[in-house]
Amino acid sequence: MTLRNKELFWCIGSVILVLILNIFIFGIDAINANAALTLNVHDTSFIIANYHFVLLLSVFVFFTIYLVRTLHYNFKNVIANLVLMFSILLFILILTGIDSILNTLINQTTGWTIYPPLSATNNLPKIQPKANYLQIASQCLFFTQIVLLILLGYFGFKTGLHYKKNSVA
Repeated sequence: MTLRNKELFWCIGSVILVLILNIFIFGIDAINANAALTLNVHDTSFIIANYHFVLLLSVFVFFTIYLVRTLHYNFKNVIANLVLMFSILLFILILTGIDSILNTLINQTTGWTIYPPLSATNNLPKIQPKANYLQIASQCLFFTQIVLLILLGYFGFKTGLHYKKNSVA
């Protein structure tokens, strides 16, 4: 069995695993293109199509499978390395979209309204703001993206070294 056939079987197996997981987690709506999730925050309504969640789970599964394969073969399988790097790029793009949604929610929920007017606030006690957990989640997503970019650079470097060794030999 050649390397290309083996990679084709791994890719088909990964796609089948993604389909099974999506149907198991999201139900039959994972296949329906018109299904959506509605988030209501105060007077703002966010409608997110289910395929965004399916795409996130799919990229995560491909990332996990090909990360294990790449580390197991010690970066010697160039096709698996390229699939891993492509899944890292997609993962970063998806996390960027999630971060933009979180930033929109942060902007919607952090406004201050002070009554009575500011001229009458001399006698009021100081108000300490609560911790904003959405801001913490946004920062975690940002640092995750930084780690993924570092991994992408490292995997690209290791793939280049093995590709150069194979093309010279």
